[in-house]
Amino acid sequence: MRVAVAGLGWWGKQIIICLGKSARFEVLYGVDPVPPAGALDFLKEHGVRHAADLATVLADPEVEGVILATPHQMHEEQCLAVLAAGKELFCEKPLTMTAAGAQRVIEACKAAGKVLGIGHERRYEECFERIQALIDDGTLGKPLLYEANISHDLFKNIDRSNWRLDPKHAPAGMMTATGIHQTDLCCAFFGAPSEVRAQTSSLTFEPPATDFVTASLTFKSGARGTITLLSCVPYYGRITVFGDKAWVEVVSEGNVDQGKPTIVTLCTGTHEPRQVTVYHPTDTVTANFEAWADAVAGGKPYRFTPEQMLDNIRIFEGIVKSAGQDGKTIAL
Repeated sequence: MRVAVAGLGWWGKQIIICLGKSARFEVLYGVDPVPPAGALDFLKEHGVRHAADLATVLADPEVEGVILATPHQMHEEQCLAVLAAGKELFCEKPLTMTAAGAQRVIEACKAAGKVLGIGHERRYEECFERIQALIDDGTLGKPLLYEANISHDLFKNIDRSNWRLDPKHAPAGMMTATGIHQTDLCCAFFGAPSEVRAQTSSLTFEPPATDFVTASLTFKSGARGTITLLSCVPYYGRITVFGDKAWVEVVSEGNVDQGKPTIVTLCTGTHEPRQVTVYHPTDTVTANFEAWADAVAGGKPYRFTPEQMLDNIRIFEGIVKSAGQDGKTIAL
C-alpha cells in the first residue's frame, strides 16, 4: 500500500521507520505544515517526500492510504477528509475526542467500504494475546476485574506549551497517551461498557496540565475495571485480570520503546504453583499495520471491531466528563 504519514513528531517518525521494515507499505509522503527540527532531513534519509498539507496528498492518485499521527483534536476532521477522498484510513489513538465524532468516522468508513485502522498495537503484545486466549478458553473463568497502574515520567520535563499537556488535545492526564490503550484492552476482554467514574489532579504539574487520573469502569457483563495513571513518577507498569477461576498479572519493566521484558504470572488456584513466563519485546506497531493492510486486501478480518472502537471512545469521553464533575458517575 502506498501511503502518506501525517504528523512528523516523534511518533510519526517511528511509524515511518516501522513501515520501512514491511514489504506491504511504501511511504510516499510525510505531511506536516511546520516540520519539527530535523524532520525534513529524516524524510530525505528515508526517501520520503514532504507535503505541507493534507490536501496535497489527498489529491495525489498515487496515495492509496493515509496514516494520521497528528494532534488528537484534529483527528475527526482529518479522518472524514481522508475517507471523502477515497483513501484507506489508519488513525492513531484516540480515534476522536467524542463518541459522536467516532460514530461519524465509523459510519463514513462503512459507507466508503474501508477498513478503519487504529493505533492500539498493545493488543498484539504476546502477553495480552495470551490473556485473551485464557479468557476465550475458559481458564480464567468468568472475567471479573481489570486492575492496572501504568505510570511514567516521560512528560515531566517536556515544554509546558507542548500539545500533549494541553487539555484541549490531551484531557484527563495520560488518558490519551497510555490510558486509552488500557480501556481498549478492557473492551476486548469484557465487552461493552455501561458506566464510568473518574478523577484527575495536578499533583506536581502546574494546572491546567494534570498528572494523575484514576478511573473506575463497569461493563454490561458485570465485570469491573480500575485504572490509575501518573505522569510524574519513574516507569511503573502492572496489569492484573481476575476471573473466578484464575488471575493473570502482567508486569512490564519499562515502556514499550525501551526493549525490556514483560513478566506474566498465572495463578489457577490458591494451592496451585504459579506459572511465570517472560516475554521479550516484539514489533507490535508493524504487526498492527500489517494486520490492517491484510484486512484491507481482503485477508483475515482486522482484530478491532467498529463496536469496540466506538465503545473505547465512549469510555474516554465518559472519563473526561466525570473528571470534570469531580467523579460523577457517567452512564454510557
